[in-house]
Amino acid sequence: MKRIILFLLVSLALILIFFQAQNPAWNRHLQTDVWIWYERVTNFFQHQSFNGLKDNELLPATLLYVFLPALASGWSVAPYFLYLKATLWVNLLILLGHFIAGTDKHRLLKICLFSILVLAFGPISLFRFDGAATLLVILGLIFWLKQKFSLSGLALGLATGIKIYPVIFLPYLLLLNRKRPVLLQRFILFYLAALLAPVLIFFALGGRWEQVVSSLAFHGNKYVSIESLPASLLTGLSLLKFHQPPPLLAGYGVWGIDLSFITNLKLQFFNLIWLLPVGGFYLYLWAKKGSLKKLNFDIIFCLTLIFLVFSKNLNPQYIWWFLSLYPFLKFNPLSFILLIFICIFNQLVYPLFYTQFLEDFYRYNQHYQIFYCLLLRNLLIVALTVVSLRSVLVKRIIRA
Repeated sequence: MKRIILFLLVSLALILIFFQAQNPAWNRHLQTDVWIWYERVTNFFQHQSFNGLKDNELLPATLLYVFLPALASGWSVAPYFLYLKATLWVNLLILLGHFIAGTDKHRLLKICLFSILVLAFGPISLFRFDGAATLLVILGLIFWLKQKFSLSGLALGLATGIKIYPVIFLPYLLLLNRKRPVLLQRFILFYLAALLAPVLIFFALGGRWEQVVSSLAFHGNKYVSIESLPASLLTGLSLLKFHQPPPLLAGYGVWGIDLSFITNLKLQFFNLIWLLPVGGFYLYLWAKKGSLKKLNFDIIFCLTLIFLVFSKNLNPQYIWWFLSLYPFLKFNPLSFILLIFICIFNQLVYPLFYTQFLEDFYRYNQHYQIFYCLLLRNLLIVALTVVSLRSVLVKRIIRA
């Protein structure tokens, strides 16, 4: 009976967000990234090479991923609407993969709750490639727990190639295996192989090293995006000090704030500030070596949250980075409630009222309600980080 209820809940969640994805209220903003992918794919089919690709932020592994919808839609220069439909189906299957990976007889309740969280999060994961990265992260961690370190390295290496953020887990995994050098070397070898293989394929298809460097630099040059916690705090400070939000900057795939309007801090500061808290958390783990005996998904969850709280970009889809880990966490009712509200406010700001957020609030200094929703979302993420850290740290201190 439990499995029937689980099947119905998961099916309902997937069906509802798939139909949401067809609604213009959602897909009008959400499909902007898919259009960029389509341009990259059609450019390759027209020139039969990546050599002429310019102003591209997609890393080689990500470029290979965006060809999956092209494969599903006939492996040709198909019309955009077919590529979009294929993208939705590919990402729906990837989302189903998250449910399958998290399904276990001991996790049935959490999978049911995860279905509710997926509904609250909305259809954004069907329009982004973050789901592919998070599924690979989860598979890599599952393989690690099963002592299959070669497969773990492959999965996590591919995940890092698609979205760079999984690299923050690497020190934790290396510390876990520090006393088993042979297994550690095997993991590193397969991790690097999976990281480099898409780059070599990219070169074989006409790509150049300069394009890879340009893609990496593209991310470093991104502005402090309006969705990030630093931008929310600086915008709030600007409202208090100047009674208006800071000017908007458009470029590098984000809407950012003009830092010079409100602070003397430079972009490089926001590129690197996350290193301090993440490094501090690692120092704690090293000091409390009891944390380094067995892989703990709650520590992975905390690392992701710490990184995002101090990151210059906290785009709406990045919520999925930690949300996707929920089936593997220790159950905490407060964390579930916080996640529900984070997802709801996230969806309200983007995509439902994003145009009003940009135009009415940032351009014309009106309708502050949407900014308050975003600020509340970010403060709830901070609260979730504190709750999660407390759960990990207090338990470790008591055991020590």
